[in-house]
Amino acid sequence: MNKKIILTFLFLLTAFSFYPQELNYELELVGRVWFPGVYHGGNDTTGTSDCWGYTAPDGTEYAIIGVLEGIAFVRIPDLTPVDVIPGPKNNDYYYHRDIKTYKNYAYAVAEMTGENQGLMIMDLQYLPDSVHFVKSYEYPNNARSHNFSIDTARGFAYICTQNYSGFRVVDLNDPENPVDTNFVSTGNIHDVYARNDTVYVAEGYNSSYSIYDLSDKSNPLLLKRWSTPTGGYAHNIWASDDGKFVMTTEETKFRTVKYWDISDLDNIQIRGEYLADNYIAHNTHIKGNFAYISHYRAGVRIVDLSNPDSLKEVAAYSTYGGAATGNFYGNWGAYPFTNDGYIYGSDLEGWLTVVKLIKSPTGIDDDNILPGTISLKQNYPNPFNPSTTISYSISEISFIRLKIYNSIGEEIVSLVNEVKDAGEHTINFNAANLSSGIYYYRLLAGNLSAGSEGIYTETRQMILLK
Repeated sequence: MNKKIILTFLFLLTAFSFYPQELNYELELVGRVWFPGVYHGGNDTTGTSDCWGYTAPDGTEYAIIGVLEGIAFVRIPDLTPVDVIPGPKNNDYYYHRDIKTYKNYAYAVAEMTGENQGLMIMDLQYLPDSVHFVKSYEYPNNARSHNFSIDTARGFAYICTQNYSGFRVVDLNDPENPVDTNFVSTGNIHDVYARNDTVYVAEGYNSSYSIYDLSDKSNPLLLKRWSTPTGGYAHNIWASDDGKFVMTTEETKFRTVKYWDISDLDNIQIRGEYLADNYIAHNTHIKGNFAYISHYRAGVRIVDLSNPDSLKEVAAYSTYGGAATGNFYGNWGAYPFTNDGYIYGSDLEGWLTVVKLIKSPTGIDDDNILPGTISLKQNYPNPFNPSTTISYSISEISFIRLKIYNSIGEEIVSLVNEVKDAGEHTINFNAANLSSGIYYYRLLAGNLSAGSEGIYTETRQMILLK
């Protein structure tokens, strides 16, 4: 296992995020793990893509995330990286990987070619020690795929073709030996979601969505196709638990996340719309009465669906620490389907963020909320050349360590290693002798003199641009 990944492991015991008075939920940060990516210059780093999850028979939760090297498996809640299974890495700037689980197996597809291309099959029965790579199943002329879904109740995968012409119907009843049984032409497919023989399709540049009945795998039946009135890129689609609604994202600036009433397929209507302040959403998943939206720079957003005509954001957590203002940075995936209430968020910049949705007291007066005892602020300026200022505040005397790491987790310099009084502290960091790239600064506080890791730790990203 790459010890540099473990070095950058971030675990917060006491960090909470408070939201305005009308919200009665909050997202508690459990911790973060960083994985190396490819730095393209400026604010742009890629390598981390989608995330999924797996609950082992003993109840242990694992996050599964697409990373630069392949598919990484991380134990929750201690955020210990267990294994990384190599995957293809050629010919894709964003390193798109999509992951799903079925029985004791994880499956993954990718937009790349190379090592283990095709449908990767990984056996999870050997956890917590390791993950075993079984093989890759490569259907002719379909080494690549952008997205797929597994109908776990029926044992079939629905895999987008590499030329975006439709989806393949793949029998997984022998989990290690998939069999293609049919192909459904949809045109310009981007995402697919399947449940109980019903398949929902987002049709990309066609600005349309469709629903298919696949109860007879040899005779797929198109139930309905409809278009979005805003003409955005039909990116993903997810059904409510009762199947009466679907939520869609359009991954186009200023195009809303839409909640459609599909109870009458002859009269599909938009009932509610939502959009966070960065104005572009990526994906949505629905669990119970909540939608869990990966919203790029706006982070993980939780939206209450209990009143379809008035969608209400109830909690949010910003996973992005960079300075970019463009569209495609930050939170890529938000996986909520865990037994213990964890939500996994993946960021393009290399982070796996784990949060937990908890109820908070109602009627909170913001003026009476006490600030956190320790706070690490974003450096300024960022990007910088060659100097930047790092600030942090502590409410009581503490032993402080503040260190700088490079993009692969190697320690560059120790800026602070001493007892500090309560109050606001600033320090100037001069990187004149370093090359352009992404760096990380990490604050540890508490009883550190004996070599312990203390009671608080936080890491932020900064960019040196020469």
